Amino acid sequence: MDRFPKGFDPVQHGLLRTLYGDFVPLLESIRVRAGWYGIVDEMFARLGRLRNRRDFRVLSVATRGAGNLVVETKGNASDVPDIIHEAHEAAYRTCEHCGQPSRLVVKVGLEALLSSPDIELGDRLLCVDCADEFMTEIGL
Repeated sequence: MDRFPKGFDPVQHGLLRTLYGDFVPLLESIRVRAGWYGIVDEMFARLGRLRNRRDFRVLSVATRGAGNLVVETKGNASDVPDIIHEAHEAAYRTCEHCGQPSRLVVKVGLEALLSSPDIELGDRLLCVDCADEFMTEIGL
């Protein structure tokens, strides 16, 4: 079983929705692993402090490939591009599993399904410890 699936923690998501309302997308629209929860949380906190965010919404937040955070938005507000860019930059340096500084890209191809059929295919950006543990877990 994949211990680090993409998806956001429902409790943390509920807190963000309480603070920022519809500004935060539905739980199903935030598809990152646990190591990036802090990055996403900080991004929403910064976006939520913007004064002119009335017409602005985040539609989705997702991991695409190793270390690539994709934030889809609607509307406009000042400073949004800078805030999202900083979240992207943080993701490029952060382990998707534990949140520590990342070091390696682990390629998860079809061979991983032989030992772990529930593993989500695709590259992951991980720290050395998580990479070692994850590769052992999936039999690489």
